[in-house]
Amino acid sequence: MLSLQAFDAAVRLGSFKAAAAALRLTPSAISHRIANLERSLGKGLFTRSHRFIEVTAAGKALAIATGRAFAELSRSATPAAGKNAPRRLRLSVLPFFASDWLIPRVGRFMAAHPDIELVIETSSRHADLDVEAFDAAIRVGDGGWPALAATPLMELRAVPVATAAVRRKAKLTNPGDLTFVTLIHVTTFPLAWPIWLEGAGIGGLAARQVVWVDSFGTAMQLAEQNAGVALGLEPLFTARERAGSNLKRLFEQSQPPGGYWLVHRRSDNNHPALRIFKRWLLAETADDR
Repeated sequence: MLSLQAFDAAVRLGSFKAAAAALRLTPSAISHRIANLERSLGKGLFTRSHRFIEVTAAGKALAIATGRAFAELSRSATPAAGKNAPRRLRLSVLPFFASDWLIPRVGRFMAAHPDIELVIETSSRHADLDVEAFDAAIRVGDGGWPALAATPLMELRAVPVATAAVRRKAKLTNPGDLTFVTLIHVTTFPLAWPIWLEGAGIGGLAARQVVWVDSFGTAMQLAEQNAGVALGLEPLFTARERAGSNLKRLFEQSQPPGGYWLVHRRSDNNHPALRIFKRWLLAETADDR
């Protein structure tokens, strides 16, 4: 069981080092447990290199089983029963939505519902609700997840943003001038810039340089340091403007790269804490839909 636990953590977190930190072990202990599991099964579960690990076909098959088993154990291991026991709701939330929308408001939810215990984990990847112990997740997309219950929260529109210094240096007066700057892309929205450029009539534009980051929050930070031009997401970017960000919209054109959705297993439709949280989310995002 300890070896399976180490394996499951390594698959979910993408490295032996991250698994070791989560389980409060050393990376060598994780490696040793997984090696024992591989010997027991007679199959290699990971392809190892100096910088990364990759799950083999046999490892992926085992990961489906262990993920479901540990997720079910985690969901079942709730606090002691009783009418005064807190109701736990575990959420996987995209970092930018968490930092720019959810965290500034979540205090109001907790004050109104002191009997609900929220567990919020941020990640740039989409949580797999079949194999991970989350009750719900905030995803970006078009709602095309037929196996899940999906509720739209807000429509997003992308607009190029940069500091006044970047705008002056590159003489950015029209979208075609973006060829002279660094464009900051986000790995979880790989088509955001191509969609915007196509909508602006300059599809295929080649920028001077490109940098990729894993979240819009990081993209905003880079842009604020004069590193290039990022895409701000409305309506979230509006809150940054009000807070005094030094980033300004460069052009009026905006394009929809998708929207934020709350997703969960259909079998959890009657989950009490999830129903309350969903109702609150819809009320809070009503003006943004």
